[in-house]
This record gives sequence, structure tokens and C-alpha cells, in this order.
Amino acid sequence: MTTNRTTLLPARSSQRVYLLTLLLAFALPKTSFAQVESSRSARQAATVFFFDAIAFISEEPKKSRLEVYIQVPHEELHFMKDGDLYAASYDATVQVMSKEQKLVDQRSWSTEVRVKEFNQTTSNKLSSLSHRVMDIPPGDYEILVDLLEPQTQKRTRQRKSILVIDFEKDTLALSDIMLVNRLTTVGDKKSIVPNIAGTIAHQTEGFFLFLEAYHVGGVDSLHLVSRIMDPAKNTVWEREQSEAPTESKLQLFIKVDSVTLVSGTYLVTVEAYSAKTGTTQGLRAVTSRTFVVRWSDLPFTITDLNKAIEQMRYVAKESELDSIRAGREPEEKRKRFVEFWKKRDPDASTPRNELMEEYYRRVDFANKSFTHYLEGWKTDMGMVYIRLGPPENVERHPFELNSRPYEIWSYYQLNRELVFVDYSGFGDYRLQNPTADLFRGLR
Repeated sequence: MTTNRTTLLPARSSQRVYLLTLLLAFALPKTSFAQVESSRSARQAATVFFFDAIAFISEEPKKSRLEVYIQVPHEELHFMKDGDLYAASYDATVQVMSKEQKLVDQRSWSTEVRVKEFNQTTSNKLSSLSHRVMDIPPGDYEILVDLLEPQTQKRTRQRKSILVIDFEKDTLALSDIMLVNRLTTVGDKKSIVPNIAGTIAHQTEGFFLFLEAYHVGGVDSLHLVSRIMDPAKNTVWEREQSEAPTESKLQLFIKVDSVTLVSGTYLVTVEAYSAKTGTTQGLRAVTSRTFVVRWSDLPFTITDLNKAIEQMRYVAKESELDSIRAGREPEEKRKRFVEFWKKRDPDASTPRNELMEEYYRRVDFANKSFTHYLEGWKTDMGMVYIRLGPPENVERHPFELNSRPYEIWSYYQLNRELVFVDYSGFGDYRLQNPTADLFRGLR
């Protein structure tokens, strides 16, 4: 018999015990469910952070300049009182890996964050931003970013693939696109604060795109066509503008305004057209990128409001879901969604809704851990994890003789033991002998 004992993702703080007591109180029948998470057997949950890697032309021959930005929300950091201030810190490591998984370049640094007010330590509108620059040869890469909080020993890794092009080989070339959170001008100089998290839906004054055009010194005029397409590939915003280059490199700031972007993943493209002096043959270059829009008053893990509404099935009545779905406009749906959770906020004196954050943290973990041909939150394991939290112990039996793979989840404080069996052999673990309180509303 093969038995593997482990513990799934635990609570991030003892407050979660209280939060999930509340969650169970309004989501399930009045049975004797009390504390559902064990802090003593817990590992810290991962820190939510954002990063972006943007390529520009380099001053070094046969290389491109890669700028890597890391944005960590204050609410994700562990602040401690330090005199009259509150202090937190994190260590970041960025690795650039080739397609053959060979290390091309690496940067490591530490960042300290200090604020004056306690409410600044829990704000979802304040973030720490840091970045490093690397000059690397053009090519396909994987960027690995590791974040460590020394005080809590929380370690988190994110990765993304990036194509770094050779800006020298094309007659006309455009850099990658940067989303700009804030642009200030002092004299002839512009100062940029990039938007890495993509929380731009409520910026009614709009935002900027920043990029560079190369090899345009002999160009009379550069015509730009910029577009943003929504998840359904409909063009939701378009702008045309012309620039008169005076040097071989031209910095471009494109204002995005008069557009309301609901949560979701968008594609922005910029096309450049030009005519060289003394010729009739036009030049063309194009660059694009995706970005995710998140509402600032919703958890970072929510990128699709309609899906987030459906994921409420374990805590909301069908009539409540129908009321939220009935919102005619995305903004109306969002208001009804927020109102549902606001009524259940365990501490209305703070800007955070800890219950909503905890619920969608569990949905996110279920999707990452239990997805197969169903999304993780729809599976039996996902449903149990979202409702009861991480078990205090897991027994895995993947290779039993004359038996299908199965797992036993133990919730000692609830006096419950749940058995999941993989009948298909493809990781589709089904809950055995489900009780009505757990199975209500599933699928």
C-alpha cells in the first residue's frame, strides 16, 4: 500500500477561521460547522504580485533591452511597526531562461516599503513597484520571477514566455507596448509610472500606451493606428494619429480615453505606416500585447465578472444569482455583486472585504490544483475545498492493488473524513457518499 500524507494550502492568518465560520453560516444549513482551517499545520499562502517584461532597442550591438517590472500590492505584504512608520520588505529574483532552459541572465534585489499610516498597509490601491534592466540577444525566452518575504518566508513564483525581437534588422520597427498608470511632464522631460496590474477600469480620465519607433530618422511622417479588442475580438477603441520624427528613435505616447473596459483580457495593437523621403514605397511595422483589466474593488484573482458570479453557487441562493445576472450593463452587475459581498463583510470599517477575498482565493487555488476536463472550482474536490477550506490531513493512495486511486481528506475539527475516488484514471476524483449540505448546488 502506498500512502502519501500531506497538507493542502492553509490559512494565511487566524482570521480565516472566523471568516469561514461566517461563510458556512450563510452558505450551508445550520449544522455544527465551526472552525474549518488549521493554522498550526498551515503553510503560508502565496503572495499575489504582478510582473511584466517589455523589450526595447539596446545600445549594445546585437542585443535588445529587456525591462522587467514587479508590482506588489501593499495588502499582500506583511508590515510591522518600526518607530513612527510601518515597514515591509521582499526579495525578488528574475531569471531569463532560453528555450533549452539555460540561464541567460539573472538579477536579484531587495525592496523595503515604508508607510506612515496603518490603512496604507492594507490598501488595495497602493503598491510597491521595482524593476531591473537586462541586455540580452534577441530570441524566445521564459521569464521566471521569484518573490520571498523574509519575515513570513512566503515564496511565490510566476513565469511567462516572451519573444525578444531584433530591432536592428527591420527597416521600421516598434518596441513592445507599456501600459502607463501615470504620466507627468516637467519641461521637456516625461516621467512614466507603468501599470503592471492592469487595474484601469475606473480611470475615467483614461490612460496612456507607451512605445518606441526605430529607424525613422529619414521619415517625413509616421502614421499610427491603435486598436483595443475585447475578449470577443470586437474593436472597442480605435485612434489614428501622425507624428513627425526628428531622430532615428521616436518615443510615442498614445492616449486611451472615452472607453469603458469591463474586467477581462484585451488585445491592444499599434500599427505604424511611413513613407521614406524621396521614395514612394511605404514602410509598415506592428506591435501588440494583451493586458488584463481588473476592477479595483474586486479581488485580483477575478478577471471575468460573469464567471465570478457563477462561482458564487456555493454561497448564494439561485434567486440571488439571478438578481446579479439580471444587471443589464456590466457596471450594474458589478454593483450588485459588490453589494452581495458587502452585506457579509466581517469588518465594514476597513476597505477590504476579507470574506470575499478568502472565497475567491480558494476558487483560484481550486482552479490551479483540481482542473482536468472540468474547471477546478466545478469539481468535487474544488467544491469541498472552497466550502471547507484545506483539510488538516490528506492521505493519497495512487497505486493500490485491486483498487482505483483515492484520497482521504480529514477535517478533525469538523469530525469529518471525506473520500474521493478516481474512477476514470484521469484525475477525476469523485466524492463518495456526499451529504446534502456539501453537494447542494453542485453542477
